Amino acid sequence: MVSVRRSKPSYLACALWFLWATPPLAAQRAVPSGPDAQFFDAYRRSDPITKWPLKRTLHQIPELKGLQPATDQSQLPELLRRVSENLQKFVTNFVNTTALETIEETRSGERAWGEDGQMPERTVQKFRYLMQARKEGDALTLIEYRTDLHGREEHPQKLIKNFIKTTGFASMALFFGHLQQPWSDFRHLGHQMIGGCRTEAVAFAEHVEPVAVMGRFVVGKASMPLLVQGVAWIRTSDYQILQLRTDLVAPLPPLVRVTTVALFANNQFQGGPTAFWLPQEVEVTVDLNSIVFVNRHTYSDYQLFRVESVIKTDPAAAQYP
Repeated sequence: MVSVRRSKPSYLACALWFLWATPPLAAQRAVPSGPDAQFFDAYRRSDPITKWPLKRTLHQIPELKGLQPATDQSQLPELLRRVSENLQKFVTNFVNTTALETIEETRSGERAWGEDGQMPERTVQKFRYLMQARKEGDALTLIEYRTDLHGREEHPQKLIKNFIKTTGFASMALFFGHLQQPWSDFRHLGHQMIGGCRTEAVAFAEHVEPVAVMGRFVVGKASMPLLVQGVAWIRTSDYQILQLRTDLVAPLPPLVRVTTVALFANNQFQGGPTAFWLPQEVEVTVDLNSIVFVNRHTYSDYQLFRVESVIKTDPAAAQYP
Protein backbone atom coordinates (compact mmCIF):
# COMPACT_ATOMS: atom_id res chain seq x y z
CA MET A 1 0.00 0.00 0.00
CA VAL A 2 1.48 3.34 -1.10
CA SER A 3 0.76 6.60 0.75
CA VAL A 4 0.54 9.78 -1.33
CA ARG A 5 0.35 13.42 -0.30
CA ARG A 6 -2.26 15.18 -2.42
CA SER A 7 -2.42 18.93 -2.94
CA LYS A 8 -4.77 20.98 -5.08
CA PRO A 9 -4.77 19.97 -8.77
CA SER A 10 -3.01 22.17 -11.29
CA TYR A 11 -2.49 22.02 -15.03
CA LEU A 12 0.43 22.53 -17.32
CA ALA A 13 0.88 25.57 -19.48
CA CYS A 14 0.53 23.22 -22.44
CA ALA A 15 -1.12 19.89 -21.77
CA LEU A 16 -3.40 17.23 -23.14
CA TRP A 17 -5.66 15.82 -20.50
CA PHE A 18 -8.84 13.81 -20.19
CA LEU A 19 -11.44 13.84 -17.44
CA TRP A 20 -13.25 10.59 -17.93
CA ALA A 21 -16.64 11.11 -16.33
CA THR A 22 -19.77 9.22 -17.25
CA PRO A 23 -22.43 11.51 -18.80
CA PRO A 24 -26.01 10.96 -17.66
CA LEU A 25 -28.24 9.00 -20.01
CA ALA A 26 -30.84 11.75 -19.90
CA ALA A 27 -28.40 14.52 -20.79
CA GLN A 28 -30.00 17.12 -23.05
CA ARG A 29 -28.62 17.98 -26.46
CA ALA A 30 -27.13 21.47 -26.40
CA VAL A 31 -25.86 23.90 -28.98
CA PRO A 32 -22.27 24.89 -28.14
CA SER A 33 -21.61 28.58 -27.75
CA GLY A 34 -18.66 30.83 -27.04
CA PRO A 35 -15.12 29.74 -27.95
CA ASP A 36 -16.17 26.08 -28.36
CA ALA A 37 -18.61 26.82 -31.21
CA GLN A 38 -15.89 27.05 -33.87
CA PHE A 39 -14.49 23.66 -32.89
CA PHE A 40 -17.89 21.98 -33.12
CA ASP A 41 -18.33 23.50 -36.57
CA ALA A 42 -15.14 21.70 -37.63
CA TYR A 43 -16.35 18.44 -36.09
CA ARG A 44 -19.68 18.66 -37.94
CA ARG A 45 -17.88 18.84 -41.26
CA SER A 46 -15.96 15.67 -40.46
CA ASP A 47 -16.34 12.21 -42.00
CA PRO A 48 -16.39 9.74 -39.06
CA ILE A 49 -14.51 6.45 -39.19
CA THR A 50 -17.75 4.47 -38.77
CA LYS A 51 -18.76 5.61 -42.28
CA TRP A 52 -15.43 5.09 -44.03
CA PRO A 53 -15.05 2.45 -46.76
CA LEU A 54 -13.03 -0.48 -45.44
CA LYS A 55 -10.14 0.27 -47.81
CA ARG A 56 -9.75 3.75 -46.32
CA THR A 57 -9.99 2.38 -42.78
CA LEU A 58 -7.20 -0.13 -43.40
CA HIS A 59 -5.04 2.60 -44.95
CA GLN A 60 -5.60 5.12 -42.15
CA ILE A 61 -5.28 2.66 -39.24
CA PRO A 62 -2.07 0.62 -39.76
CA GLU A 63 -2.73 -1.37 -36.56
CA LEU A 64 -5.51 -3.16 -38.51
CA LYS A 65 -2.99 -5.07 -40.65
CA GLY A 66 -4.16 -8.68 -40.85
CA LEU A 67 -7.83 -7.86 -40.23
CA GLN A 68 -10.37 -10.41 -41.48
CA PRO A 69 -13.34 -8.20 -42.40
CA ALA A 70 -16.77 -8.76 -40.88
CA THR A 71 -19.46 -9.79 -43.36
CA ASP A 72 -22.26 -8.09 -41.40
CA GLN A 73 -23.01 -6.28 -38.13
CA SER A 74 -24.89 -9.09 -36.41
CA GLN A 75 -22.22 -9.56 -33.69
CA LEU A 76 -22.02 -5.88 -32.76
CA PRO A 77 -24.88 -5.67 -30.19
CA GLU A 78 -23.52 -8.64 -28.23
CA LEU A 79 -19.96 -7.29 -28.36
CA LEU A 80 -21.07 -3.93 -26.99
CA ARG A 81 -23.19 -5.55 -24.29
CA ARG A 82 -20.44 -7.85 -23.04
CA VAL A 83 -17.75 -5.15 -23.07
CA SER A 84 -20.12 -2.85 -21.19
CA GLU A 85 -20.62 -5.52 -18.51
CA ASN A 86 -16.86 -5.80 -18.00
CA LEU A 87 -16.49 -2.04 -17.72
CA GLN A 88 -19.33 -1.86 -15.20
CA LYS A 89 -17.37 -4.28 -13.01
CA PHE A 90 -14.31 -2.05 -13.47
CA VAL A 91 -16.33 1.00 -12.36
CA THR A 92 -17.93 -0.77 -9.41
CA ASN A 93 -14.78 -2.39 -8.02
CA PHE A 94 -12.10 0.18 -8.84
CA VAL A 95 -9.84 1.20 -5.97
CA ASN A 96 -7.16 3.88 -5.88
CA THR A 97 -4.13 2.62 -7.78
CA THR A 98 -0.62 3.81 -8.56
CA ALA A 99 2.06 2.70 -11.01
CA LEU A 100 5.64 3.56 -11.87
CA GLU A 101 5.44 5.63 -15.05
CA THR A 102 8.31 6.24 -17.45
CA ILE A 103 7.71 8.91 -20.10
CA GLU A 104 9.97 9.28 -23.11
CA GLU A 105 9.15 12.54 -24.86
CA THR A 106 10.40 13.62 -28.28
CA ARG A 107 9.82 16.79 -30.24
CA SER A 108 10.45 17.39 -33.94
CA GLY A 109 9.59 19.80 -36.74
CA GLU A 110 11.18 22.88 -38.24
CA ARG A 111 9.66 25.15 -35.58
CA ALA A 112 10.85 23.03 -32.67
CA TRP A 113 14.34 24.53 -32.43
CA GLY A 114 15.37 26.28 -29.26
CA GLU A 115 16.65 29.83 -29.02
CA ASP A 116 20.24 28.61 -28.99
CA GLY A 117 19.72 26.70 -32.23
CA GLN A 118 19.83 23.34 -30.49
CA MET A 119 16.78 21.16 -30.59
CA PRO A 120 15.94 19.36 -27.30
CA GLU A 121 14.83 16.24 -29.17
CA ARG A 122 14.31 13.83 -26.30
CA THR A 123 13.78 13.68 -22.57
CA VAL A 124 12.94 10.84 -20.18
CA GLN A 125 11.24 11.24 -16.79
CA LYS A 126 9.90 8.88 -14.13
CA PHE A 127 6.84 9.47 -11.96
CA ARG A 128 4.33 7.69 -9.80
CA TYR A 129 1.11 7.72 -11.83
CA LEU A 130 -2.03 7.82 -9.69
CA MET A 131 -5.60 6.84 -10.51
CA GLN A 132 -8.17 7.97 -7.97
CA ALA A 133 -11.85 7.04 -8.26
CA ARG A 134 -14.65 9.40 -7.31
CA LYS A 135 -18.14 7.94 -7.47
CA GLU A 136 -21.42 9.81 -7.62
CA GLY A 137 -24.28 7.33 -7.74
CA ASP A 138 -23.72 5.06 -10.72
CA ALA A 139 -21.20 7.45 -12.29
CA LEU A 140 -17.45 7.34 -11.96
CA THR A 141 -14.91 10.08 -12.37
CA LEU A 142 -11.38 8.78 -12.55
CA ILE A 143 -8.84 11.43 -11.59
CA GLU A 144 -5.34 10.78 -12.96
CA TYR A 145 -2.25 12.74 -11.92
CA ARG A 146 1.45 12.39 -11.18
CA THR A 147 3.78 12.64 -8.22
CA ASP A 148 7.54 12.49 -8.00
CA LEU A 149 9.08 9.28 -6.71
CA HIS A 150 8.77 10.57 -3.12
CA GLY A 151 4.98 11.04 -3.32
CA ARG A 152 4.94 14.83 -3.84
CA GLU A 153 2.53 15.96 -6.52
CA GLU A 154 4.23 17.45 -9.55
CA HIS A 155 3.42 21.09 -10.43
CA PRO A 156 3.87 22.83 -13.80
CA GLN A 157 6.99 24.73 -12.84
CA LYS A 158 8.82 21.48 -12.05
CA LEU A 159 8.12 19.85 -15.41
CA ILE A 160 10.28 20.26 -18.48
CA LYS A 161 9.26 23.14 -20.73
CA ASN A 162 8.59 22.88 -24.46
CA PHE A 163 7.07 19.42 -24.15
CA ILE A 164 3.44 18.36 -23.80
CA LYS A 165 2.35 16.22 -20.87
CA THR A 166 -0.38 13.70 -21.70
CA THR A 167 -2.59 11.83 -19.28
CA GLY A 168 -5.96 10.11 -18.91
CA PHE A 169 -5.27 6.58 -20.15
CA ALA A 170 -6.53 4.33 -17.36
CA SER A 171 -10.17 4.88 -18.24
CA MET A 172 -10.00 5.25 -22.03
CA ALA A 173 -12.01 2.05 -22.42
CA LEU A 174 -15.02 3.74 -20.83
CA PHE A 175 -16.02 4.88 -24.31
CA PHE A 176 -17.58 1.41 -24.41
CA GLY A 177 -19.31 1.69 -21.00
CA HIS A 178 -23.11 1.60 -20.89
CA LEU A 179 -23.39 5.29 -19.97
CA GLN A 180 -21.08 6.41 -22.78
CA GLN A 181 -22.29 4.14 -25.58
CA PRO A 182 -25.33 6.33 -26.40
CA TRP A 183 -22.93 9.15 -27.33
CA SER A 184 -21.00 7.23 -30.00
CA ASP A 185 -21.66 5.29 -33.19
CA PHE A 186 -20.06 1.85 -33.55
CA ARG A 187 -19.13 -0.52 -36.36
CA HIS A 188 -17.78 -4.07 -36.22
CA LEU A 189 -14.80 -4.18 -38.58
CA GLY A 190 -13.88 -7.86 -38.24
CA HIS A 191 -11.52 -10.12 -36.31
CA GLN A 192 -7.74 -9.96 -35.94
CA MET A 193 -4.98 -11.71 -34.00
CA ILE A 194 -3.28 -9.50 -31.37
CA GLY A 195 -0.44 -10.97 -29.32
CA GLY A 196 -1.61 -14.49 -30.06
CA CYS A 197 -5.21 -13.72 -29.06
CA ARG A 198 -8.20 -13.47 -31.36
CA THR A 199 -9.85 -10.07 -31.07
CA GLU A 200 -12.86 -8.34 -32.58
CA ALA A 201 -12.03 -4.89 -33.98
CA VAL A 202 -14.79 -2.34 -33.35
CA ALA A 203 -14.65 1.23 -34.65
CA PHE A 204 -16.37 4.09 -32.83
CA ALA A 205 -16.92 7.81 -33.35
CA GLU A 206 -18.26 10.21 -30.75
CA HIS A 207 -21.34 12.23 -31.58
CA VAL A 208 -20.79 15.93 -32.20
CA GLU A 209 -22.50 16.93 -28.95
CA PRO A 210 -21.09 18.90 -25.99
CA VAL A 211 -22.15 16.13 -23.59
CA ALA A 212 -19.83 13.70 -25.39
CA VAL A 213 -16.71 15.79 -24.61
CA MET A 214 -14.51 14.06 -22.04
CA GLY A 215 -11.17 15.70 -22.71
CA ARG A 216 -9.60 19.02 -23.57
CA PHE A 217 -6.34 20.28 -25.01
CA VAL A 218 -5.08 23.11 -22.79
CA VAL A 219 -2.65 25.83 -23.87
CA GLY A 220 -2.25 28.49 -21.21
CA LYS A 221 -5.76 29.78 -20.44
CA ALA A 222 -7.20 28.54 -23.73
CA SER A 223 -8.54 25.07 -24.35
CA MET A 224 -10.15 23.00 -27.09
CA PRO A 225 -12.88 20.39 -26.60
CA LEU A 226 -11.76 16.99 -27.82
CA LEU A 227 -14.10 14.60 -29.63
CA VAL A 228 -12.46 11.39 -30.75
CA GLN A 229 -12.96 8.33 -32.89
CA GLY A 230 -10.96 5.16 -33.17
CA VAL A 231 -10.78 1.38 -32.92
CA ALA A 232 -10.87 -1.04 -29.98
CA TRP A 233 -9.53 -4.59 -30.18
CA ILE A 234 -11.73 -6.75 -27.93
CA ARG A 235 -10.52 -10.23 -26.92
CA THR A 236 -13.07 -12.74 -28.17
CA SER A 237 -12.66 -15.11 -25.20
CA ASP A 238 -13.65 -12.68 -22.43
CA TYR A 239 -14.57 -9.34 -24.08
CA GLN A 240 -11.69 -7.40 -22.52
CA ILE A 241 -10.21 -4.51 -24.49
CA LEU A 242 -6.56 -5.36 -25.25
CA GLN A 243 -5.74 -2.37 -27.46
CA LEU A 244 -7.35 0.97 -28.18
CA ARG A 245 -6.51 3.67 -30.69
CA THR A 246 -8.12 7.11 -30.72
CA ASP A 247 -7.83 10.08 -33.09
CA LEU A 248 -9.55 13.43 -33.33
CA VAL A 249 -12.89 13.37 -35.13
CA ALA A 250 -11.51 16.32 -37.13
CA PRO A 251 -8.39 18.53 -37.06
CA LEU A 252 -8.69 21.70 -34.98
CA PRO A 253 -5.95 23.98 -36.35
CA PRO A 254 -3.38 24.59 -34.99
CA LEU A 255 -4.07 21.19 -33.39
CA VAL A 256 -3.78 18.97 -36.46
CA ARG A 257 -3.50 15.54 -34.91
CA VAL A 258 -3.86 13.72 -31.60
CA THR A 259 -3.37 9.97 -31.92
CA THR A 260 -3.28 7.71 -28.87
CA VAL A 261 -2.52 3.98 -29.02
CA ALA A 262 -2.85 2.16 -25.70
CA LEU A 263 -2.10 -1.45 -24.78
CA PHE A 264 -3.84 -2.85 -21.69
CA ALA A 265 -2.84 -5.71 -19.40
CA ASN A 266 -4.45 -7.59 -16.52
CA ASN A 267 -3.25 -6.53 -13.05
CA GLN A 268 -4.17 -8.57 -9.97
CA PHE A 269 -3.47 -6.89 -6.63
CA GLN A 270 -2.72 -8.92 -3.53
CA GLY A 271 -5.76 -8.68 -1.30
CA GLY A 272 -7.58 -6.60 -3.91
CA PRO A 273 -11.24 -7.19 -4.86
CA THR A 274 -10.57 -8.08 -8.49
CA ALA A 275 -8.14 -7.79 -11.37
CA PHE A 276 -8.07 -4.50 -13.30
CA TRP A 277 -7.20 -4.02 -16.95
CA LEU A 278 -4.88 -1.01 -16.91
CA PRO A 279 -2.47 0.61 -19.37
CA GLN A 280 0.84 -1.11 -19.98
CA GLU A 281 2.17 0.94 -22.89
CA VAL A 282 0.78 4.12 -24.44
CA GLU A 283 2.04 6.20 -27.37
CA VAL A 284 0.61 9.67 -28.00
CA THR A 285 1.41 11.67 -31.14
CA VAL A 286 0.43 15.34 -31.22
CA ASP A 287 0.88 17.62 -34.24
CA LEU A 288 0.57 21.19 -33.00
CA ASN A 289 1.28 23.93 -35.52
CA SER A 290 3.83 21.79 -37.43
CA ILE A 291 5.61 20.65 -34.27
CA VAL A 292 5.23 16.94 -33.65
CA PHE A 293 5.36 15.65 -30.07
CA VAL A 294 5.57 11.92 -29.37
CA ASN A 295 5.13 10.70 -25.79
CA ARG A 296 5.80 7.05 -24.98
CA HIS A 297 4.44 5.99 -21.59
CA THR A 298 5.24 2.67 -19.94
CA TYR A 299 3.67 1.49 -16.67
CA SER A 300 4.88 -1.08 -14.15
CA ASP A 301 4.83 -1.83 -10.40
CA TYR A 302 1.08 -1.33 -9.98
CA GLN A 303 0.05 -0.95 -6.33
CA LEU A 304 -2.95 0.16 -4.31
CA PHE A 305 -2.61 3.51 -2.53
CA ARG A 306 -4.31 5.84 -0.06
CA VAL A 307 -4.48 9.61 -0.14
CA GLU A 308 -3.52 11.76 2.83
CA SER A 309 -4.84 15.32 3.09
CA VAL A 310 -2.18 17.89 3.90
CA ILE A 311 -2.93 21.44 5.12
CA LYS A 312 -0.25 23.84 3.91
CA THR A 313 0.56 27.06 5.74
CA ASP A 314 3.02 28.27 3.14
CA PRO A 315 1.64 31.58 1.75
CA ALA A 316 2.87 30.56 -1.71
CA ALA A 317 0.20 27.85 -1.73
CA ALA A 318 -2.44 30.57 -1.99
CA GLN A 319 -2.02 30.55 -5.76
CA TYR A 320 -3.84 27.21 -5.77
CA PRO A 321 -7.21 28.21 -4.28
